[in-house]
Amino acid sequence: MHRIAVLLAAVSTLGAIAAPPTARQVHAGFAGHWTGTLRYRDYQDSSRFVTLPTQLDATVAPDSSFVTLDFTYDDGPGKTVRDRDQLDLDVARRTVRWGSAEKADARSRYDVTSLEGGAAGQPIRLGLERDGQDDNRPARMRESVTIGPSEIRILKEVRFAPGAQWIFRHEYRFAPRQSTR
Repeated sequence: MHRIAVLLAAVSTLGAIAAPPTARQVHAGFAGHWTGTLRYRDYQDSSRFVTLPTQLDATVAPDSSFVTLDFTYDDGPGKTVRDRDQLDLDVARRTVRWGSAEKADARSRYDVTSLEGGAAGQPIRLGLERDGQDDNRPARMRESVTIGPSEIRILKEVRFAPGAQWIFRHEYRFAPRQSTR
C-alpha cells in the first residue's frame, strides 16, 4: 500500500510541474527589446535563403490580454520595413489570434497544438497550426515558438498536402538587446 501512495504522490507532483503556462506568462515572455535576424526562403528561388537584421520591441497590454510585437527589418541601404502584430493566446479555447495590430479582422486564428514549459526558468514552447494560403496555394502552416529569458525563436513551416513534408518558410531568432549607454 505504501508504494501506491508514493506512486500517486509522484504522479500528482509531476502533474503540478507539467501545468501549461498561462496566457499572461506567454505574453509577458515576449516583453522587452530584442535583436536578431529573420531568415527566410526566397519565394522566387526556393533554393535561396535571405537573412535580414531584425529588431523586436514587444509590449504587453495593461490587462495582459495580448502582446504587441513591433518588428523592424533592415532590408538594405535606406530601406527599413516596420510591421506591427498583435498576438493573443486564449488557453481555455486553445487558440491564438495573430496578425495585424491595426486590423483585427486580418489576424489569423491558430489552433494551439502544444503549450509547455515556463516553470523554474524553463523556456515556454508554443505550437500553433492553421490552414491558409502560402505562395498562392492552400497550405497547412505550423509556427513553433520558443520564448525564454535569453532567446525568442519563431519558426514557420508549411506543407501543401496532408502527410507531406513540412517545408521551412522562415525563422526569427532574437536575443535581448543590450542597452547602449
